[in-house]
Amino acid sequence: MTRPAPDGGFTLLELLVALVVFSILLAGLTQGTRSGLTLFGRQQAMLAGTGQLAEVDRLLRDIIEEAEPGSQDDPRTLTGTPHGIALRSHVPAGIAPSPLNRLCDLRLSVEGGNLVLSWLAHRHAIALTPRPPPRQDILISGVSRMEMGYFAHGQWQTSWTGDPLPELVRIRIFPTDEHGAHWPDIVIAPVRMRHD
Repeated sequence: MTRPAPDGGFTLLELLVALVVFSILLAGLTQGTRSGLTLFGRQQAMLAGTGQLAEVDRLLRDIIEEAEPGSQDDPRTLTGTPHGIALRSHVPAGIAPSPLNRLCDLRLSVEGGNLVLSWLAHRHAIALTPRPPPRQDILISGVSRMEMGYFAHGQWQTSWTGDPLPELVRIRIFPTDEHGAHWPDIVIAPVRMRHD
């Protein structure tokens, strides 16, 4: 009597081992995919924040580089505090109230967790009508504080009320998330000189 040839299938033990190995591989792939998506989301958020900061950096450089130095009759055009700055400057054409007059009175401050730029067209003469309220734009959200520095006579100062303009202006912006990205200092040199 001859025995029938065994079927070419798997034993129950082999199937269980294959299922365990497959489950381990699937768990690893799921965890890897989840980690990859989390990292991708963080990178996108960081790139968006960096792009926003780069735009703000360019705007602040344009404004402070073009700060109006004033004249003998109107010498003080920039007043700086440790946490804000007010100045007269030429703003970029895209945000100017008028294409013919880009000279504005500006103020940069932190209000309600936002870096805010306020500006109003500068009036060269005595106003016969009340001035309109200044326009305000939020430059960056999620800001806990801002520290300003003004360099002149070989040293940094925390405030500026002098005449002429400081040689350098430093802006430090601190995000509300202390564990978030560190924002580099913005250091700008006003380039306009007074012509008396």
